[in-house]
Amino acid sequence: GASLTTAWGCDCAGCVCSGYNPPSHTYLHRFALADGFTGTEQVCFERGHGQGEYVILVTDDKYDANVQWTLEGNVVDGNAHDLRYLDFTTLESKEGCETPGGGAAYLMGGLRAEFYDTTFKRTLAANGNGGAVTVASDFDKMNVTDRSAAEFTRCTFEDFEADFYGQAAFSSISQLRLFDSHIAADPGMALEAGTVFDFGTVSDCQSGCGPGMYGACEPIDNCFSCDIGVCSPCPIGTYRSDSGAVSEDQCLPCPIGTFSGAEGAAQCSTCPIGSFVTLLANDAEDGLGTNLGGEACIACPAGRESIKEGSVLCHSCTAGTSSSEGQPCISCSTGTYAQASGSAQCYDCTSGKRAATTGSVECVTCDAGTASTDGASSCTACTAGTVSSGGASSCKACGEGEVTNAEQSVCLQCDPGTEADGGNCTSCAQGWYNSEQGQPCHACEVGKTSSITSALSCSPCPYSYTTTREGSSECDGCIEGYYRDPTVADETECLLCPDNAYCAGDS
Repeated sequence: GASLTTAWGCDCAGCVCSGYNPPSHTYLHRFALADGFTGTEQVCFERGHGQGEYVILVTDDKYDANVQWTLEGNVVDGNAHDLRYLDFTTLESKEGCETPGGGAAYLMGGLRAEFYDTTFKRTLAANGNGGAVTVASDFDKMNVTDRSAAEFTRCTFEDFEADFYGQAAFSSISQLRLFDSHIAADPGMALEAGTVFDFGTVSDCQSGCGPGMYGACEPIDNCFSCDIGVCSPCPIGTYRSDSGAVSEDQCLPCPIGTFSGAEGAAQCSTCPIGSFVTLLANDAEDGLGTNLGGEACIACPAGRESIKEGSVLCHSCTAGTSSSEGQPCISCSTGTYAQASGSAQCYDCTSGKRAATTGSVECVTCDAGTASTDGASSCTACTAGTVSSGGASSCKACGEGEVTNAEQSVCLQCDPGTEADGGNCTSCAQGWYNSEQGQPCHACEVGKTSSITSALSCSPCPYSYTTTREGSSECDGCIEGYYRDPTVADETECLLCPDNAYCAGDS
């Protein structure tokens, strides 16, 4: 130690090792570079404020022998580079002075340090805590910002050992953080309890994975050892908004009404109106979804609807309404109906029926005397001379000699003495008759008359009398062999033709 003290100006007075004061000695550390070069030097750790505070001094072929590098980042001459890719390897101290803990790094009294891409290999804390790292703070420093802290990113710890607590790392009332770092067990061995020891605190150990991902990590005490740079996406139906997940368990199921349809989701999407959250992309037939862990957002099937965002089920359309896929339920238009709930469409009323209002659940049969075609909102009254029974698709014309009843439901034959005329039965006029039901009126033949209406037959004229035409209501002529005296005004009597004379008559 004398040569180091003299040549390098190291002051090892008052060194404290694990609670006792050994003689002033140096510690032997070996630093291995990434290119395989290994340099072994004796180094002396500075002490500050009477506390057991380490300041790492790096010596290799690239640096002057007196270059010192503090954990606070203070480089004496400004020439030292960072700690990446260095293999910190500690040896037991010379002449019986054991390391007081933290085989590679010891932080005390509020010191803070960050390490990146560093391998800590073959580190030992004989008769001490923390085979590779010790981070400690005074009990009276209750403010977190005043405590010591060490942060390791993409670092590896191998072949470590401590006689007391924390085979790899020891933290006491301080913050130890490991990000995307690996704590390796000996070949064929498992890490033992106490590898990372926390006193009065809990280490913060995370993977290096971003949101939506999780690392390949295993629990070690209150910490996690992760395979550096190895990340897997959170499964479909889950998400992870924060970085640093150490297992798939930290991928959370999507909350109710949300979904993630692809792996690696940092957040879940809200299902829009007209859709619902479900587990399977093809699970759309019943419209019943899932509350948690939604994997897909699917349009509601026809006949169902969702009227707000984040729905987990689609409600059936009520009777009288229908919907197409992904659309809200709407009332059936006039002329259509939906009898059952959950209808995918409204159906046209069949011929002979009607639906006069929107939202109909059934069609009403047309009354007698009316008719309708498919999809009718009203029934049309039969025109004059036509009839229909209830539920008819069209009206039927009555036959010759028939008329309709008042309701126009049936055709009726006119009585004898009458005939059908414009949908009504009218009496046969004078000079006309009808002797059969449902037949038209006939004109009385010449020589016969009907002097009354609704005649069932015609009466023959008296002898010597006749009619001058068909359809006469009176006998207004004489038969052959008779004549009317032309000298008598308005003569109606038929006289026998005189001898030796010829009378043709009026017929």
